[in-house]
Amino acid sequence: MTAGSRPGPDGIATEEEVVAMHTHHEYVTARRPELERWARELGADGVRYIQVQFPDLLGSLRTKICPLAKGLAPEGDGLNTALFSCCHGDGEPIGVPVFEAPVGGFANGFPNYISIADPATVIRLPWQPDTAAVITNATRTDGEACPLDARAQLAAIEQQAAAMGFETRFALEYELCIFAADDELHRQGRHALLKPWGRSLLNYDLLRAPGFESLARELIARLDGIGIGTAAVHTEYGRGMIEYALAPLPALAAADAAVRSKLYLKQLCEEQGLVATFMARCRPVGSESASGAHHHQSLRRDGRNVFNEPGSAMLSETGRHYAGGLLHTMRELHVLFRPTINSYRRMDRQAWSPEDVSWGMENRCTALRGITIPSATSARIEHRVPGADVNPYLTIAGMLAGGLYGIRERIDPGPPCRGDPMVEGSFERLPRTLPDSTAHFRSSAFARATFGDEFVEHYALGRDAEWQAWLGWLDSHVTEFEYRRYFDSL
Repeated sequence: MTAGSRPGPDGIATEEEVVAMHTHHEYVTARRPELERWARELGADGVRYIQVQFPDLLGSLRTKICPLAKGLAPEGDGLNTALFSCCHGDGEPIGVPVFEAPVGGFANGFPNYISIADPATVIRLPWQPDTAAVITNATRTDGEACPLDARAQLAAIEQQAAAMGFETRFALEYELCIFAADDELHRQGRHALLKPWGRSLLNYDLLRAPGFESLARELIARLDGIGIGTAAVHTEYGRGMIEYALAPLPALAAADAAVRSKLYLKQLCEEQGLVATFMARCRPVGSESASGAHHHQSLRRDGRNVFNEPGSAMLSETGRHYAGGLLHTMRELHVLFRPTINSYRRMDRQAWSPEDVSWGMENRCTALRGITIPSATSARIEHRVPGADVNPYLTIAGMLAGGLYGIRERIDPGPPCRGDPMVEGSFERLPRTLPDSTAHFRSSAFARATFGDEFVEHYALGRDAEWQAWLGWLDSHVTEFEYRRYFDSL
């Protein structure tokens, strides 16, 4: 099988290989002792409040503040099913905050599901010493497993990797744009008039923005204080653009770290009179950087990086098969990597944002970049397609599932591209619109075998709603294009 062929049922994880997600009873039984311990120890140490965080399907941490004991209750708490169907911006600018879906809508009255705190995610915030935080999972009202829980989806796929003898490692590298806060412009929705933070668009520049170094140091310190390592923070090409790279962690922990890093960076910016956005493109098209979220990934076995090929600058056979699986499933899963209208404004290989299903060694123009330096432990694959607007639970889940599929099926990725993939090879193009990406996902046998029919249908329904919201807004507005094209000429 080659990376360019379309996925089908052959080689997809068999029923006995798929690890089931947990029921309410299983979560409570497994988590009760640790949740009760955390409640005792944190309470004795002066913690009074806890941020209870639920990752929605858009990649945000929906958060409420609770008394410590309430937030760590072993039996869990109610979870409004509308949170599974939230629209971006909670409906801005058209005023439709949720889309109608079987999980929750007017047909069933938006019932509660159950959220269960995960004790492995309990942290204490050093900058708010009386406050802790915990991330939750979800189960259905009847206690059965919830296939719409993105954390549970990723955890199940990580267990498949463990069953194959692998330890996972993922690290996200986020680009974003920071502006001087202007509450009035923000409230009016005039985001384009916000002033980018800094005096120039210089890359890797310590002096571009007053206070940049202090913000970078504080971000590193805060993340380190909650167990999240940071490899680097630097300015990126473009006014207001910065980048930070997280240290590698196992798959689920890496996704938890990614969503928390975004939340707490935004909070830090707010404290300093700034506002941050992770939308894929907010700077002018063709002149400044867009915001990516490159996913670095590798597998280990018995502590050894199995992507490393001793004495070679090439990925190992296992690493190449993993890459083959990523390529093989990339078009079907593309909507996870580019999930918004705005995602496709970033799609430009000349700005190092891939347009095709390609790979190369140390090639930033390809969708996958193989890396083997500076040491054996560094061998990894950088997936360069996702923007900063993704849900990392879903991107990591899709990538890991695709990579494991490639290893099982020994998929050959083909020869690496050494230059511009659009010139050098006849690589398959990635879908260029949200509806096209959604259609690939909805019809994918691999996606359905990986996430289940209910998840695929629900996620695709959400992407349909996003496209319809865009069309509805266009239909109700006369655009700048129309004024400039027709006002004087007709």
